[in-house]
Amino acid sequence: MGLDARLVVYATDKSTAETACAAAFARIAELEAIMSDYRQDSELMRLCDQAGGAPVWVSYDLMTVLRRAEEVSRLSGGAFDITAGPLVGLWRAARRSGVLPEPAAIEQARQLVGWEKVELDLRAQTVRLRTPGMRLDLGGIAKGYACDEAQRVLKKHGITRALVEMGGDLVMSGPPPG
Repeated sequence: MGLDARLVVYATDKSTAETACAAAFARIAELEAIMSDYRQDSELMRLCDQAGGAPVWVSYDLMTVLRRAEEVSRLSGGAFDITAGPLVGLWRAARRSGVLPEPAAIEQARQLVGWEKVELDLRAQTVRLRTPGMRLDLGGIAKGYACDEAQRVLKKHGITRALVEMGGDLVMSGPPPG
């Protein structure tokens, strides 16, 4: 997802810590392959490539994050919006080039944005992006989900005191000993 992940764990022994951390990092890598907008082959980007077309079946993890994003978008009156991908792309390019996007390009990107343009069918586990050219950016939600999932994996391996950090997003379980 364009950043490093860090785990700090307290375990009964080094072997338990290494096994648990390897499993947690594997889960993070799995989620990155699903939700990264930096990887053209991610499940998220394959969904975006179908924008304007028929509904696309998505994995449980992607549907879970999209469902939660829709809920937060609704509750925030659209202040949280994962469909801002076209605008994010313009500003990423501007940061690299040092040149601001043209007003016409910004307006064109804005036409592709709107959380209401994402149709979720929970029963069929499909997603339809209504407008051709839409791009989703899960940067505001996927890292937190990945941190939560890493904690779940660590707990499954007996680690109950851990910190998972990804790009400033933190999820902690029990405190360090003492």
